[in-house]
Amino acid sequence: MAIIQGVTPTFTLTVPETVDLTEAVNVYATFSQGHQDITKTGDEITVRAHEVDVYLSQEDTLSFVKGSVMVEMNWTYADGSRGATYKVCIEWDDNLLKKVLQ
Repeated sequence: MAIIQGVTPTFTLTVPETVDLTEAVNVYATFSQGHQDITKTGDEITVRAHEVDVYLSQEDTLSFVKGSVMVEMNWTYADGSRGATYKVCIEWDDNLLKKVLQ
């Protein structure tokens, strides 16, 4: 499956059952390709015990080019400990109309 530039997907990222993200102080979802990074956190994401929903805007998806985009989650707890997921690769495809549509 590939994401096409300019679309507005919502990704549901999952962590192992042993992790409870509702106890985390901060949760971050980062999308990265080359020198382009987008990190969503706080009100930009919806956190549940073992899942996080991340919405990307047209501007977000247009900022990546055709190829692989890496996705990773990180989180911190009040005691200063930190967790992270392994990186996942999502394929990105281009779009002939490279602009935000109204």
